[in-house]
Amino acid sequence: MTFANGLVVVEPIVSVDDNLRRLAWTAQGGSSGVTHYNAAVQVYPREVGGSRVVWTADVLPHEAAEGIAAMMKAGASAMTGALARLAAQSAQQK
Repeated sequence: MTFANGLVVVEPIVSVDDNLRRLAWTAQGGSSGVTHYNAAVQVYPREVGGSRVVWTADVLPHEAAEGIAAMMKAGASAMTGALARLAAQSAQQK
């Protein structure tokens, strides 16, 4: 994964659960000073239609959490934009 700030990190997948619509991964490398990173993303259906995506991460040292949170916020924004474009394309094809 290459982040917007240029940081390059290898992110091996830990588990995939299609039934739960959940993906978990870890991170290796980079120069951020992070000694531990595990994350998971899970998609939940919404009663009113659409989906809700929940992304969580465990990070050490604790001091790295603020920087990781900023990268996750940027990633979530990119994900939201990409999913909105896909939804619009799908709606146009119908």
